[in-house]
Amino acid sequence: MKQLKYFLLVTAMVLSIFGCRKTIEVSFENATQELDAQGGSIALALKSNGEWTISSSEDWIAIEPMSGNGDAMLTLTAQANTTGVSRSAEITASTKDNTAITTVTQNAVEYYLNVTPHEILCGADGGAFTVVVSSNVEWNVALPQWITSSVTEGSNDAMVTLTVSPMEGEAEESRMFDVVFGHPFVNNGIISVTDQVHVVQTVEPVLGIEVTPGALTYPSIGETKTVTVTTQDGWTATVEEDWVTLSQTEGLGDAEIGVSVGENPVYVSRRTVVHFETTGGVRTELVIRQDAASDPHFLEVSPLEFEFGKEGGEREISISCDTSWLLLMECEWLSLSQLSGVGDATVVLTAEPNELNAPRSMMFAIRSGQLSYDFTVNQEAGDIPIELSFEPDTAFVNYTGGIRHVELNANVSWQLQTSNWITIPTTISGVGNASFDIIVDNNSASDDRIGYVRAIHGGEVMAVMVIVQEGKPNILEADATYIDVRPEGGDFVVHVTANQSWAVKVNMDWMQCNPLSGINDGSFTISVDPLPSTEPRVGQIKIVGSLGSVVMITVDQH
Repeated sequence: MKQLKYFLLVTAMVLSIFGCRKTIEVSFENATQELDAQGGSIALALKSNGEWTISSSEDWIAIEPMSGNGDAMLTLTAQANTTGVSRSAEITASTKDNTAITTVTQNAVEYYLNVTPHEILCGADGGAFTVVVSSNVEWNVALPQWITSSVTEGSNDAMVTLTVSPMEGEAEESRMFDVVFGHPFVNNGIISVTDQVHVVQTVEPVLGIEVTPGALTYPSIGETKTVTVTTQDGWTATVEEDWVTLSQTEGLGDAEIGVSVGENPVYVSRRTVVHFETTGGVRTELVIRQDAASDPHFLEVSPLEFEFGKEGGEREISISCDTSWLLLMECEWLSLSQLSGVGDATVVLTAEPNELNAPRSMMFAIRSGQLSYDFTVNQEAGDIPIELSFEPDTAFVNYTGGIRHVELNANVSWQLQTSNWITIPTTISGVGNASFDIIVDNNSASDDRIGYVRAIHGGEVMAVMVIVQEGKPNILEADATYIDVRPEGGDFVVHVTANQSWAVKVNMDWMQCNPLSGINDGSFTISVDPLPSTEPRVGQIKIVGSLGSVVMITVDQH
């Protein structure tokens, strides 16, 4: 009987625990998210009453944090989309009881600049290295004195030779620099695009590797070409895409490799990279490009340009096509009688009256498969003045960055553009008045910098907000600059206050420091050996900061 009562009691307790467990829910504030083509970060609100984890269907988007408990604000970060086509990813939040999905889309970047390889490693003797530039804009090269370039500016695709000078004398430390290939801000709507090559020159010799040529271009039908690998080290070669085949993926020393590319089945060009790495860790890359397959269809349209008076009106577009077609237009003052069709058609284009005292223009496109044409529409000015202004029009931000609220006063449509260290997490286009926040990144440099938020209407910059951000202050301090030591020696702790990385250097063998480096605030211990004689001795310890500051500590033993 007692056993039965005990069983019933335990059963009741289990039922009370599990029967009352609440269901753990999770949801996203928005079912869809849109990322700017140039990349960057946006905030995503997540609601939950328990523990959750995050996963993504694509690796081009990073999420932070990936797990948590309760409500949270996620940060979604993506690089610029230079693939030539828009892309999307599903972000899934999961609990024990349910899941939630939000879809993130990113259009292709209109302007791009990529370089390969992204890393060059060489020894004290230096050397010449080939960099492949893939771009559709003008660009220039930022260099230190010990690196020269075959060109310092250019446009579109190019092959650039970077020459690293030999180290002078008996160098004691390695040196490094990020060689930046960049396109600066201009006022015609092109935003800043950059990429960089990380150059490291070591004191010890490095067995390098070179692949010649550094880039190959293939026709759409595919073929096999040969590259030469030059190295004294062992090496491996890897490529992710299955449409590229290598005749040899590893070796020791020089080699001739056959690189075969299959037929491109789609009407879009494609690109990939073959990664080479030596046993010693030196890397280089081979860029593979393949032309798009030719489209067998035909598409003819007329006219391609339209002129309207301020009163607006209607015009006809004649379309001749052997398959389906699609008109792509987003405009509040233009409309089309139909947006898609099959075969021949006549489409009516309607322009609304222009009341604002400024001419306006718009481009839209027709697409059939990979065939496309662009239409241009111009309309003369109306009579009402345009209003487009920021409030405030200037903001001062400290080096840690932060969020600033902005009001945009407008009576027209607009698009926003920012410097690459300023992010707008919400919409970047609209019509009429708007309120939004801007997020300013941390400034890790010591110099002040000036950035902009630009409001564009009709392809022209109509209003500018200036953001002035102070440089990172150079803080490096120690709580002791003089240490008085008795003859028997001892250990002494020094506390460092800093906002940078730092290293400790000792000029005497009777003192030791541990650790020899740190980041931001920290401490290290000075161990002083016993005094071997009655003669006093003095030594110095130097704390060297990454931003150039130096703190001297005098150690006096007597």
